[in-house]
Amino acid sequence: MYQGFYTIASGVLMQQRNLSVLSNNLVNANTPGYKASRLVSSTFDKELLRVENQMRTNIGGVSVINIVSEEPTRFDSESLLETGRGLDMAINGEGFFRIQAPAPQNAEGEAEGEGAVYLTRNGNFTLDAEGYLELEGFGRVLGQNGPIQLVDAGFTVQEDGSIYGADGNYVDTLSLVVPGEGDTMERAGNALFQLAGGAEGVPATAFTMVQNWLERSNIDPNREYTLMMEAQRSFQACSTALQIADRLNQKAAQQIAAL
Repeated sequence: MYQGFYTIASGVLMQQRNLSVLSNNLVNANTPGYKASRLVSSTFDKELLRVENQMRTNIGGVSVINIVSEEPTRFDSESLLETGRGLDMAINGEGFFRIQAPAPQNAEGEAEGEGAVYLTRNGNFTLDAEGYLELEGFGRVLGQNGPIQLVDAGFTVQEDGSIYGADGNYVDTLSLVVPGEGDTMERAGNALFQLAGGAEGVPATAFTMVQNWLERSNIDPNREYTLMMEAQRSFQACSTALQIADRLNQKAAQQIAAL
C-alpha cells in the first residue's frame, strides 16, 4: 500500500514541476532569444544501476517512483523580427552574446573582482548612463576589448559583428562565442546561460550579425497550451488517486484497530 502511495505522490510532484516549466515557457513566449525547456522523467528503479567493466546491471527493479531525469533546453533558432530599432541586434547563425554582470560589492560598497559572464541570444540592448551597451537589468555587452562603450545610439553593426560609431570610426567587435568541445550550457535566467565549470567557450565563426532585428523565442504558444492541459489532467488524476489511496489506508487502519 505504501509503495503505491509513494508512487502516486511522485506523479503529483512530477506534474507539478512540469506545469511550472511549461508556465515559464509561456510567460517568456515574447522574450527575444528565449529557449524552451522540457522536463524528462524516469523511474527510480532505472537510476539504480551497477556499472562494472562497461556493463550496466539493474539492481533496483521494484520502485516505479517518478523522478526528474533531466531538464534539457531546446537551442534551435527561430525566425527574426524586424524592429527598426538601432540598438536591437540578432545573430543569424551560431553564437551567443556575452554579457558581464556588475561586479560584486564588499561591505563598504566597493566593487571586488569582475562580475559573472552570461551568454544569451537576446539582443534587445540599451545604453546605460555611461554610454555602455547593455542588456538592461543583467549587465554590459562584451566586445573583444571588454564592455562596449558608445557615444550615442547612432552606430552601425557590420555582418562580422564589428561596430562603428556615428563618425565612422571603429569602436569594437562583438564577442560572440559557442560552447567548446565538452562544454555544458546551464540555464542562468529566462534567456541567459552559463558554461559549466567557468568555461569561456570558443569564438563563433558561422554567423551574420543583423542590426534592427531581434530573434524570436522558440516557443509555440499553441503547443505549450496543449502540453499544459495534458500535464494538468495528469496532475488531477494523480491527485484523485492519492486521495483514494489515503482513504484506503485510513480504512485499513480502522479495521485493523477493530480487531
